[in-house]
Amino acid sequence: MSALAPLITIGEVGKTYRTTSGGAVKALESVSLEIQPQEFVVVVGPSGCGKTTLLRILAGLALPSDGRVLLRDQAVRGPRRDVGVVFQDAVLLPWRTVLGNVMLPALILGLDRAAFRRRAGELLELVGLGGFEDKYPHELSGGMRQRASIARALLHDPSLLLMDEPFGALDAMTREAMNLELLGIWQKAKKTVFFITHSIPEAVLLADRVVVMSPRPGHIVETLPIDLPRPRGLDIFGQPRAAGYVTRIREKLGGAAPGSAALSRLEMSS
Repeated sequence: MSALAPLITIGEVGKTYRTTSGGAVKALESVSLEIQPQEFVVVVGPSGCGKTTLLRILAGLALPSDGRVLLRDQAVRGPRRDVGVVFQDAVLLPWRTVLGNVMLPALILGLDRAAFRRRAGELLELVGLGGFEDKYPHELSGGMRQRASIARALLHDPSLLLMDEPFGALDAMTREAMNLELLGIWQKAKKTVFFITHSIPEAVLLADRVVVMSPRPGHIVETLPIDLPRPRGLDIFGQPRAAGYVTRIREKLGGAAPGSAALSRLEMSS
């Protein structure tokens, strides 16, 4: 991957927020990172370290106070069509069907409805929701709602998929299943993924590289390549190397982070 031109270049990015009392809170400080096309990068760090702020800057939803972000050598100054975002809450409109929710980017961007309706159907098949096109969000489980959210984020064929703790609100078993589903989707869709999590094992399971951030003001303390074979399943945690990655990341963070059922058992035993 290193021989390719980076898809994303984050150069000395800092972010300072002004408080209502006139003070200042520095969320990020001197964050630099290059992300290659089709790479799966996972960011871990303590609460309040600026992970979501960095994701919002990549999405063009916030501007950095210092430094810059380039996507394909173009400065990111606002929301872009070639970026998709998935948040912890699926944020589906309750009055629209699953298909209607997935089609929202086509409506907002003024894209050809017929062509993108076909693509929406293909994506729903990809995420395991074929046959649920006419269901409403309240008829879906939490995992199914997140699958619909992922399909929606992929509809307009973005180069970059940003995911902010997308499985954090799910129960442990569903979270495990969604991790494996996401790996399958990523391998088929061949997207670049920037994924935020508090779960160290989740990071090791998913990532090509894990980026470890410090407490606020957030900066990168280590970028750790995950040298484990793909495709991956939960059985990778039977390998000493995987347990070693979990231990190393935990040490960098100064303690354990929560994970899912099988993944949490790894944390307790490693």
